[in-house]
Amino acid sequence: MFALATTQPKKTRAFRLHITITFVFVLLTLPVTAIFGFVTYRSNQQLIVDHTERFIQKSRTENASNISNLLGPIMNTVRTATTLMRDNSDYFLSESSADYLQEITVSHPGVTSAYATFDTGSFHEVRRASVGELIMGEKIPATTQFVSRFIDASNGTDYQGLLIDNYTFQAPWGVRVGEATGSAVDDPRLRRVYKESNSLKFASVSEPYLLSNSGQWGITLAAPVIINDRSIGVISADFTLKALSDFFAENKTTANSITILSDESGLIIAHPQFEEGLTKKGEGFALNRIDKLPDARVLTALGERTRNGQDSFKFRAGSDDKEYLALFTPFPKEFNKQWQILTITPTDDFVGKIRRTNRNLLLFSVLVFLLQVTLIYMISRMIARPIEQLALEVMNIREFRFDKMVKIRSSVSEISYLSDAIILLERALASFASYVPTVLVKQLMDSGQASKLGVESRFLTVLFTDIERFSSLSESEPSQQLLSRVSEYFGTMTRAVEKEQGTVDKFIGDAVMAFWGAPKILDNHAYLACVAAVRAQRGMARLNAQWIAEKHPPLNVRIGIHCDAVLVGNIGSAERISYSVMGDGVNVAARLEGLNKEMGTWTCVSHNVFREAGHLLWLRPIDTVAVKGRKSEFLVYELLGIKDNDAEVAASEADVLLCELTQQAYNAYAVADFESAVVLYEAVLNQFPDDRVAHRMLEKSRTACSQTAGFDD
Repeated sequence: MFALATTQPKKTRAFRLHITITFVFVLLTLPVTAIFGFVTYRSNQQLIVDHTERFIQKSRTENASNISNLLGPIMNTVRTATTLMRDNSDYFLSESSADYLQEITVSHPGVTSAYATFDTGSFHEVRRASVGELIMGEKIPATTQFVSRFIDASNGTDYQGLLIDNYTFQAPWGVRVGEATGSAVDDPRLRRVYKESNSLKFASVSEPYLLSNSGQWGITLAAPVIINDRSIGVISADFTLKALSDFFAENKTTANSITILSDESGLIIAHPQFEEGLTKKGEGFALNRIDKLPDARVLTALGERTRNGQDSFKFRAGSDDKEYLALFTPFPKEFNKQWQILTITPTDDFVGKIRRTNRNLLLFSVLVFLLQVTLIYMISRMIARPIEQLALEVMNIREFRFDKMVKIRSSVSEISYLSDAIILLERALASFASYVPTVLVKQLMDSGQASKLGVESRFLTVLFTDIERFSSLSESEPSQQLLSRVSEYFGTMTRAVEKEQGTVDKFIGDAVMAFWGAPKILDNHAYLACVAAVRAQRGMARLNAQWIAEKHPPLNVRIGIHCDAVLVGNIGSAERISYSVMGDGVNVAARLEGLNKEMGTWTCVSHNVFREAGHLLWLRPIDTVAVKGRKSEFLVYELLGIKDNDAEVAASEADVLLCELTQQAYNAYAVADFESAVVLYEAVLNQFPDDRVAHRMLEKSRTACSQTAGFDD
């Protein structure tokens, strides 16, 4: 019957069915879908192109217009003030001009000060007050809102030959709350803004700099006062970059666009997020560069412009590969700056509606397509759906999810045969998993090894466990109760081993044998075995606490771990095989487990384990021991915890101290400094009186001291 399912006629029939379904699908859907899609695509693409061109022109105009609308009125006010100063220079040498300067200062929230600087050294300024500001070494009144500063060069100098500096503090304007007078320690004519404006002979915008009064980054809009082709002074207004950045944040081209203003060298003058335009420099901040921004959109746009030299183009950026439009617009010419405005806008912001319309049109074609493929679906459903379910069942079997198996019913006889075969396979594997650890079967399947006799030599880590005084417990405790508790012990061990990628080889009475590094190769198998051992001991500690509370004796577990070259593979006969390990390394691991009883420890590891993973473990040296069948002795360690891991397997402070003290004592013993060893092991017992390792090594050290003294005599 199963042979029929794989005969050539069946394959031919399946092939012809595939061709038939494909032919019907193409015949019914391709012509209509292709024609409709082509026409819709071409028309909407042209519409997107046209709309993009209009958006680019509109954005260029708005970018320049917005800047002009922001800074233009301030610059016009500055120019008007120069006319007033030219026609009536004495006006700005009087206190009454403070009202005029105050009007300029409050003309926009971004203006922090307005001032007139004369070539004679006279100076008149009104500015917004800063919190905690110091003038003449004293804090200004807390309520101060405006500071008026006046230097009159015609009033002479003080005894130091310096001009007199007069300050008036007002809150609000027109209400004086204080005054201060002193020597004018700085000359306004030495300011860079004054020098640049005088040299240019026309109204201009300064390069960004730290405003002297507020300490904020800003620019100065300034214009010289020209009489007979000679400058008699400069009218200036300071404007903060923070206000310029806020303006960009509030006046976006679209909801998701970003606009950045930078100078010709790439320094950021304004960014919608003001902090992005600054970078840490020493104890303060400096202007950031646009090519240093951590923004994939900006960096991609800059790189694309360098490559193509265009002022407007589309590009894609970001992890979502989103499409954007980049637009580089020159700074308005009336401000005499070679700055540029970069605007980056997601194309969905201005052509998204068109694209959505396109999708709606395509929806109609999809509906037509669905009507056309209904017949194909009805034909293919009988075959395709059961096959997909069978594929899922095979996946469940591979993952050993036997509880999810279901009987697949189909009117196609071949599929029914295949379903029966999969059910049979599921039952066979479920039975097999009852005798062989599921994790081992999974690892063998993943490794791709064939199930045939044969072993290979591999460097692995082997772990043995045993229960202390199990024979006595089996005589004194009811068998069913003991069996239940031993099952919980086996479960705790198995979970710890499997969590750390190990393989439980077998249960031998009350003992557990596990190994790491086969069939799956693990570079850190010694470390993982130690983590599993500590995790198991901590789990057993929790179980024992529960059992003691229930008046049951604890099950104390002893563990031995060793890594060595052993034989691993399929061992047994042609009729029955077992994937296991064997060799001298296995015997050493079993011997290490037994050493716990002699040494008074719970988890013993070999020096090989120390070499492989000692830097990651909390170990303390116990003693050198000889193992039956080996000529040389080797050093044995007790495992107390794991370094840099989760809290469940971390060592306590007491464990860390015990490791450090024991290491010091054993170092002295190892170099035959037995007198120091006696002192150091006594120090261990002073902290840990019940430590059997220290008691044993103290006796050995004392004996060695006595023997050494006898030889000296």
